[in-house]
Amino acid sequence: MTELARASLGKRILAIFYDLLIVLFLSFIITLIVQTLIIQLNFVELETVQISKTESISAIPSDSAINSFLKSLWLTIPFLYFVYYWTKQDRTLGMKVWKIKAVSSNQLAITWLQSAIRFTFSLFGLGYLWMVIDKDNLPLQDRISKTRLIKVD
Repeated sequence: MTELARASLGKRILAIFYDLLIVLFLSFIITLIVQTLIIQLNFVELETVQISKTESISAIPSDSAINSFLKSLWLTIPFLYFVYYWTKQDRTLGMKVWKIKAVSSNQLAITWLQSAIRFTFSLFGLGYLWMVIDKDNLPLQDRISKTRLIKVD
């Protein structure tokens, strides 16, 4: 198979920034909706934590199960966003803007497992440090998940 043109680091970073804006917005909105539902459906006895319905649910003790659930949304929402777009559409919204897409190293669509691995090793952008020592100049998430980001027209 022929080697397709790889996406540049600059385009990757711009797509990440674009996607982070979307993910942050989604995370804020979904967390706000879930917090409102928790309060309105009385999943937390507000009197026991001494807050009213108008106060922030962040006043709930940090060791409570509901607080842990709300914090877990901040990892679950980005995971679902990236894995869904990588597997179902080959690219996220940010990648569409910058005309790049994710493919398997054999140039087929990437699987759910490859997407999950790619997301895990992409966290905090640390995988890009690997590019410095990688013989093919691949970030760690591409190397381990056997995926590539390529340019598209």
